[in-house]
Amino acid sequence: MTSKRGLVSLTLPVMMGYLPLGAVFGVLWVDAGLTWYWAPLMSVLVYAGAMQYLAVGLLAAGIGWIDLAVATLLVNFRHLFYGLSLYHLLPKGVIGRQYFIFGITDETYSLLSASGRVKDSETALWVVLLNQGYWVLGTLAGMVLARGLPPGLQGLDFALTALFTVLAVEQIRAKKDWGAVALGVVAAAVAGVLVSDYFLLAASIMLVLVLLAWPEPNTREKMTHV
Repeated sequence: MTSKRGLVSLTLPVMMGYLPLGAVFGVLWVDAGLTWYWAPLMSVLVYAGAMQYLAVGLLAAGIGWIDLAVATLLVNFRHLFYGLSLYHLLPKGVIGRQYFIFGITDETYSLLSASGRVKDSETALWVVLLNQGYWVLGTLAGMVLARGLPPGLQGLDFALTALFTVLAVEQIRAKKDWGAVALGVVAAAVAGVLVSDYFLLAASIMLVLVLLAWPEPNTREKMTHV
C-alpha cells in the first residue's frame, strides 16, 4: 500500500486536470439553468467524465433520462474493452470490486496502466477514490464560481479535450509504441469517415478486433522458424 503522501503525488496529474474540469462542468450546468443538485449527484452516482459535458446540452435541449442513459452506455462502452487489462488490480471485496469497476475513467486508467507505481489492488482502489473526489470537489467549486461569471461563457468545454491530449502525449512518451499510435490514427480516420455518429464506439471495436487477430510476439517468432 502506497503512503498517503505517495497517493497524492501519484494522482497529482489527474487532480490538476479534474479540479478545473469538474469546475467547468459545474459552471456549464448552472449556466444551462438546470436543477442545481443534479450536478453533484451526477458526479457521485454517474461519474461519466466527457458524457457529463454532453449531458448538459442534451438535458437543456429536453432529452429524457432514458435516452441519456442509452447515450451514456454507448459512449462509455469502451470501458468494457480496456478495463480488462486492469483485472489484476481488482479488489477482493465485493463492494470494493464493484466501486473499482464503476470508478475507472480514461484518466484513471491511463494513470494505473502507465505509471508503473501501482502494484496492488488497495492502492489502485485509493487512486480511483481520490480521482473521483477531485472531480466531485471541482463540480461543487464550479457551481459556486458560476454565480460570479458572465452567462454564455464560451470555450470552457475545450478543457476536457486538452486533458485527453496531454494524457495521450504522456502515454506515447512512456510506451513509444509507434505501431499502436499508427493503428489508433487509422481506426479513428476510418470510424470518422464511415460511422461518424458512433465514432468512439466504432473506433474502439475496430482496435479490439485488430488486436485480437494480431498474433503475439512469441507466436510471430515461432511462425518465422516453421
